[in-house]
Amino acid sequence: MIPEEPDPRPFVLVPLYIYPSSDSWEPLFAAARSYPTQGFVVVVNPDNGPGSSPAPDCNYLRALLELSSLANVTILGYIFCSYGDRPLIEIEAEIRVYRDWGSPPSGALRIDGVFVDEVPSEQGCIDYLSSITHFSKQTLRSSHGGHAVVIYNPGIFVEPNFYEAADYIVVFENAASEWGSEYVRDNLAVLPPVLRGRSIAIAHSQGCIEEQRRFREDVVSAGFAGHFSTGMPGYTRFCANWEDYVRDADGGSSKPGEVQPTVATRRVLLV
Repeated sequence: MIPEEPDPRPFVLVPLYIYPSSDSWEPLFAAARSYPTQGFVVVVNPDNGPGSSPAPDCNYLRALLELSSLANVTILGYIFCSYGDRPLIEIEAEIRVYRDWGSPPSGALRIDGVFVDEVPSEQGCIDYLSSITHFSKQTLRSSHGGHAVVIYNPGIFVEPNFYEAADYIVVFENAASEWGSEYVRDNLAVLPPVLRGRSIAIAHSQGCIEEQRRFREDVVSAGFAGHFSTGMPGYTRFCANWEDYVRDADGGSSKPGEVQPTVATRRVLLV
């Protein structure tokens, strides 16, 4: 899971809330193959979590197996915690489902961790969140032979002790126009560099590739670990600028279609 020489470039976080019918995931497959040294962290979300079935349906199975074959992709299962109100027993049951997805006969399928949505920002929820992290890392470790990745998504800036359990935290998920707000500027000013390196920013509803480029460049210059930007108001399809966005993120260090097996590709640098 950890490359010998981690690539300092931020990864692209992809909320893949798209059903894998026909070629709906092809833009992601094509991007991961074309830019093999660019890391992608992909959040899969069949039904607000893994769904009620013990295994993914045939379309998800096919698509997830293809995604699992890509060395520069880290796959996270989506779970939500209702801002601390959801019982841990329900969350743990869904984490077990994700673990079992990698069991025979679909053993080549991997889930590398979880993306925890609707994360509370109150200090009183730290123990609750730590329990989710601990269970995730213990349960999912055996599915891929490494440490599970845990990302919290409060969507806002949180106190530094929230980073003690999570690997990464989404500190911004909002319309792109809000990235330049006083709230973001003030919080960036007091966020230590070491925690910026474990932070992620997600922007939606951006109008053009130039706006997406400015957002990405600003996030990278701030020292963030990951980013995502889309012109869409949600994450149910790829925006028209997806290919250009990934090309910019890669920075031209990969030649489209070139396979570089000797280059250490960045998955996620675990703590």
